[in-house]
This record gives sequence, C-alpha cells and structure tokens, in this order.
Amino acid sequence: MAAKESKKEEAAKTEAPAPAEAAKSGGSKVLVMLLATMLVSMAVAGGGVWLLLGHHKSASAEVKLPDKAIYYEMTPAFTVTLTDPDNGTLRYMQASVSIMTRNPKVQDDLKSFDPEIRNNLNQLFSSYKPSDLMAAGGREQLEKKALQAVNDVLARETSHKNACESFLFTSFVVQ
Repeated sequence: MAAKESKKEEAAKTEAPAPAEAAKSGGSKVLVMLLATMLVSMAVAGGGVWLLLGHHKSASAEVKLPDKAIYYEMTPAFTVTLTDPDNGTLRYMQASVSIMTRNPKVQDDLKSFDPEIRNNLNQLFSSYKPSDLMAAGGREQLEKKALQAVNDVLARETSHKNACESFLFTSFVVQ
C-alpha cells in the first residue's frame, strides 16, 4: 500500500509543479501584467493631462469673451401716424427704442448719426399698416428691419459693419 501511495505522490509531482514553483512562474506573469497595466494607465493619464493643459492654454489665448452689452436709448420716443389702407383710418404708434452694441465707439457713432437714424426709422415705422404690427410676428419683423436700417447707416458712415446686435422696443403702443 505504501508503494501505491508513493506512486501516487510521484505521479502528482510530475503532473503539477510544486507550489513554490507555481507561485514563482504564475506570480511573475501577474507581476508583469500588473506593471504593464500600470505603465499604460500612467501613459494615458499623462497624455490626457498634457492634452488638457496644452489645449487649455491655447484655447484661453484664442477665445475672447464678449464685451459687456451697451444700450443706447433713442430719446424721445418715436410717434408715427399709421394709415389703414382698407378703411382710410389713421392710427398712431408710439415706441421707445434701445439699441444694443458691445463697442463704446459704436455708442458714440449712434449719438453722432442719431438724426439720420431717426429719419430712417420714422420712414420705416410709418410704412407699416396697423394690421401688420398686430399680426403674429409683425413686431419682430419690424425689429429686424429696424436693426438692419441702423446697421446700414453705421456701415455707410463709419467702418462698423453689423455693429449693433439688438433693436429693442422698450415700450410699444398702437392706438
């Protein structure tokens, strides 16, 4: 029986390596895999940091935040006569207006060319029918055309192209 047990022990030794040997060969593989994973992770993390810092510096140098909005209030308010061509009745429109830009020089130009701008806006406003202004989107359409009229004067008289960003009715009444 002892012979059978010793044969079993010898067979077990030839089939499986000793625990110390198994730990040595398997442990070194695990260690190599662990080191390789750590190196790849560090390379990826370092590359990510480098890209973020590199792009952050160049992006902050290129991107300029917009200047603060400047509002030019055209005073006094506009009052124009509107004629309803369907029945010939006269109606009135009164509107207070502000124009938004981001350039202080444009604000000065708006003051300088106020008479021409007011004239063009008076002509534009009086060309509308009351029903056009009361229709959905009518006032917004008028704002767009008025902004274009203001920018046209500034483009013609100065070097500013599309210098005004918004045309705002701060009050608007049609009677």
